[in-house]
Amino acid sequence: MRLFVVVALVMLLVGTYLLSEQMLVWDAALYVFVALLALWTVAARREVMLLRARAWLRGAEPPSVDAALRVSALALSALVALAARERPATDSFGWLLALWVLAVLLFVLTLVWPALRTRATCSPLSGVELWCLAALMVAALLVRGAAVGRIPANLGGDEGTQLAAALELVESPLGNPFATSWYSVPTMSFLAYGAAMRLFGATVVGGRMLSVLLGTASILSTFMLARTISGRFTGWAAAAILAFSPYHIHFSRLASNQIADPLVGTLALWLVWRAMAGEDTTDPRRQVRTRWASRGWRGVRGSDALWGLAGMVAGLGWYVYFGARWVTALIVLVVAWRALADRTLLQRHWRGLLLCGAGWAVVTLPLWGWYSTHPTALYERYSAVGVFASGWMDRERLLTGRSVASLMVQQVWRSVTAFHLTRDPTFWYRPNRPFVDFVTGAFVLLGLVSSLRRARWPSRALAHLWFWPTVVVAWVLTENPPSSQRGLLLLPPVALFSAWGIEAALELLSLPRRTHFAIAALLLGLVAVANGTFYFAVYSPSEVYGNPSAQAATRFAAYMQANPEPICEAGERAKCEGQVYFLGPPWLYWRFGSLAFLLRGYPGIDVAQGELPTGVGAPARFVVVPERSEQMTDIRSLWPGGVETELYAPDGRLLMWLYDWTGTD
Repeated sequence: MRLFVVVALVMLLVGTYLLSEQMLVWDAALYVFVALLALWTVAARREVMLLRARAWLRGAEPPSVDAALRVSALALSALVALAARERPATDSFGWLLALWVLAVLLFVLTLVWPALRTRATCSPLSGVELWCLAALMVAALLVRGAAVGRIPANLGGDEGTQLAAALELVESPLGNPFATSWYSVPTMSFLAYGAAMRLFGATVVGGRMLSVLLGTASILSTFMLARTISGRFTGWAAAAILAFSPYHIHFSRLASNQIADPLVGTLALWLVWRAMAGEDTTDPRRQVRTRWASRGWRGVRGSDALWGLAGMVAGLGWYVYFGARWVTALIVLVVAWRALADRTLLQRHWRGLLLCGAGWAVVTLPLWGWYSTHPTALYERYSAVGVFASGWMDRERLLTGRSVASLMVQQVWRSVTAFHLTRDPTFWYRPNRPFVDFVTGAFVLLGLVSSLRRARWPSRALAHLWFWPTVVVAWVLTENPPSSQRGLLLLPPVALFSAWGIEAALELLSLPRRTHFAIAALLLGLVAVANGTFYFAVYSPSEVYGNPSAQAATRFAAYMQANPEPICEAGERAKCEGQVYFLGPPWLYWRFGSLAFLLRGYPGIDVAQGELPTGVGAPARFVVVPERSEQMTDIRSLWPGGVETELYAPDGRLLMWLYDWTGTD
C-alpha cells in the first residue's frame, strides 16, 4: 500500500511540474487526475480500516509485546533454517548463529520474568541448606575437575575426534553449527566444546572442562527436581548419590557430549512439574499447598512460561547426544499420563503446551532445516545400533540358532541388571562392576519396591515413567547392552529410587524422624568415600578407558610432545623439517581421534601393512606397533644409525617402538 501511495505522489508531482512548464498539458492533467483519484481511494480505504480497527479494539485486547517477540523469534529461527540450508559449507555461519541466538533470547525474554514469579511447589531453602548446597556443589566440582587432564589418563578416540572437529568448526570462517557430522552428531555440540577450548585452552583440560561444568550443573538440577517432587530428604539424598556416582563422575571428565543427558532431563522435567503445579502433584503425606500463579507480566501466566522454558530445554537436547532427544518424548509421555489422570489438564494448560511447542520449535528449527535436505542423518545412527534396523537380530539368529524371543529376553535381562549384575561391555567406562556400588544398588532395589507400593503417588509414577521406557529405548532395543554411553539419562531416576530406598529403610527400622538426616548423611558420606576411592585409586590407574588403542595413542602423543626432535625444532610445529612414518595400520592409524587432536599439525603419514615408506629423507621418525614388529629389522638395515625407544604401558606391556633417524651413522 505504501508503494502505491508513493507512485501516486510521484505522478502528481510530474503532472503539476508539466502544467507549470506548460508542457504536454492534457497528459499532465490526466496524470493529476489519476493521482488524485488514487490518493482519495487510499484515504477512504484507510479511514474505513481505522473505523473497523477501533470497533475491534473495543471488544478485544491488542496483541501484547511479548506475543510479538515470540512470533519474531519463530520467524527468525525459520529464517535461519532456510538460510543455513542453502548456504555453502565453505561460507561463514557466524551471522546465522547470531540470529539464532537472538531468536532464542527474544523467546526467553518473554518467559523468564513470569516464570520467576511463580510460587515454588516446595518450601524455600534455609540459610543452612544454602551453605550445605554450596558445599555439595563445590565437592561435586572438585571430584569432576581435579586433575581432569590426567584422569582418565587416556584420551579416548571418540574424545579426540570430537575435540578435533570442535577446533575445526570454530576456526574462521565459522562452520555450520546447524548440521550433523561425525556419526550424525549435531555440530552444535562441537561448537560448544570449541568455544570452551577458546576459553580454557586447546588442551585435554580445556576440552574436558565443559563436561566438568555440565556434570556439576546436573547435580543442582537433580536436587531441584527431587526436592520439588518428593521433599527435602529425597532432594538431598538423590543429589548426594549422583554427585559421587563413579559412573557420573567418569563421564563428567570426558570431552564428550553424553554428560548433557542428565542435565537436560532433570531440568526439563523440573520445569514441567512446576508448570503442572496447579494439580495435586505432591505426595499425600506431605500435603504441600500449591496454587497457580496469577496472570504474569504482559499477559503471560507463570505456568505457561514454565512450559515454554521446558520446551526450549528439550529442544536444546536435540543438539547434544542422542539420549537427550528422548527427553522430548518423556515430556509427551508425562503430559499424556497426567491428561489421563486429570481430564481437565489439556483445557487448563493448552496455552502452556502451545508455548512449549513454540519454544521447542524456536530452538530446533535450524536443525530441521538441515534434516530436510539430509533426511538420513536423522535416523542413520539409530539404524546403525538398533537391534532390528542394523541387522543385528538376523545375524544373531544365524550365529546362535536362537529365536527372536530368546534374544530379546537376553537383551531385557542385560539391560535391567545393569545396575546390579551385568558389566559395561564397552570401553567408554568398563569398571568391571555394575554401574552403581552394591550399597547404592541395594537401596535402588528397595526404592523400586517401595515406589511400586506407592505407584499412585505422582512422584513415584514420574520416576517409573522416566526409567522403564528409557531402559527399553537406550538398551533393550540397541546392540550390546548395557553400553554405558547410552545410559546416562537413567542416572537421575536411579538416584531417586536409591533415595526412596534409604528413606524406606529408615522408616522400617522405626527410627525417630529427627535422626533420619544424620543417619542418611553418615551413610551417604561413607558411600561417597568408597566410590571416590574406587574411581581415583582403583579404576583410574587401570587405564582401561578408551581401549588399548587409546592408551597407546595417548602415550605416544605425550612422548612426541615431550621429545619432538628430530622432527620438529624445539617442539614448534611450524618448524617441522622431517616426517613421522606411522607403521600402525590396520591396528592404529595416524588420524586416530586421540592423535588427530593431540598431534594436530605434526607431519605424519600412515604406512600400509606389509609395506615400508619410500623416498625417506632425514630426519625421520618411524613408529611401529607391536603387531608389525617384524618390520623393525628392515627399518634398521635400510636406515642405519637410528636411535630406538620403546614405550610401555603401566602393566609392562609394550605399546610401540620409535626409531629416530637423522641421516648420519
